[in-house]
Amino acid sequence: MEKRFKSVVCADLMITKQVENETYILLMKRQNTGADDGYFELPGGHLEKGEDLFDAMIREAEEELCLKLKRKDLKMIHLLHHYNGERLNFIFETKGEKLNPQIGEPKKCSELRWVNIKKLPKETTGKVKKMIKNIIKNKFYDFL
Repeated sequence: MEKRFKSVVCADLMITKQVENETYILLMKRQNTGADDGYFELPGGHLEKGEDLFDAMIREAEEELCLKLKRKDLKMIHLLHHYNGERLNFIFETKGEKLNPQIGEPKKCSELRWVNIKKLPKETTGKVKKMIKNIIKNKFYDFL
């Protein structure tokens, strides 16, 4: 029997807040992970066995940002399919005006930074730049 192709499934979080009529998002700078260290990414990670997308996002937000979110706080806004990376990234949004995110995994994250959604740092991963560009255009799906 032929072995079926399987993708890795990830849940990523875009926390937004409005500052003087501009949208800002929270990015985290990776370190000591072996992948994209020194670059900004959205918080998030892989689903664990038995988790649905929302449960994974809630767990990742607590682990990485010390936030206690609920399903009702999350809205799925984008899907990025990595054909080469064999990965599906589901991006959720939550409003950040009342949140106080903190670095929950200091060995993996060197910095949290609120950035203007239209002025991402040059050290932002290409994947995140592409996702944000599409989210601004209200495009739900894209691929790498």
